[in-house]
Amino acid sequence: MSNNALCSTAGSARIAPPSPPSRHNLNYSFGLPGGAYCLGMARGAVKGVLNAHGLADLAELGSLAASELLGNALAFTPNRGVSLDLRWRFGVLRVTVFDEHPEHAESSGAGSACRAYRREALATLEAVVGRCGGVVGIAAAEKPLSGSKLWVVVPGEAGKRYAAL
Repeated sequence: MSNNALCSTAGSARIAPPSPPSRHNLNYSFGLPGGAYCLGMARGAVKGVLNAHGLADLAELGSLAASELLGNALAFTPNRGVSLDLRWRFGVLRVTVFDEHPEHAESSGAGSACRAYRREALATLEAVVGRCGGVVGIAAAEKPLSGSKLWVVVPGEAGKRYAAL
C-alpha cells in the first residue's frame, strides 16, 4: 500500500493549511552565535520578517533597534551567544535581546553602574525610539535565565514617525 493510499484511508481528519504571515502571528526567536557579523544578518532577517508580516513601515526602525540592541549585547558579552526575539502584540512591536552578561554582586554596586553604562551606550537609540513613541529598556534576565534583557517596544505608527525624522 502506498503512503498516499494510507493517508487517504486514515480517516476524515484534515490538517489545516498553515496560516500566511500576518501581524497576528509575528512571533520569532533567533539564536545568534555572537560576533559582529551577526549584526548585518540580524538586520536583514528583521526586515524580511517585518515585511512578510505586513509591517513594512516598521522594517527600518525594527532593524535599527535589533542592530543597536545586539551591538550593545555583543560589546558587553563578546563572542558569546545572544537571542533575538520579535513579537507583535496589542498593536506594538517588541524587539528583545537576551545576552549572557554575568550578574554583579549587589553589594558591590557594580550592577547598577553597569546598567547605567549600558543604558548610556543605548542613548541614541533611546532618543530615536522615544521620538517615535516607544521605549527602550534594560534589566537583568528573570530567573531561571541569567544575563541581561534589552528591549525596544514601539507602537504600530512608529514607522511613520521614524520616516519623518
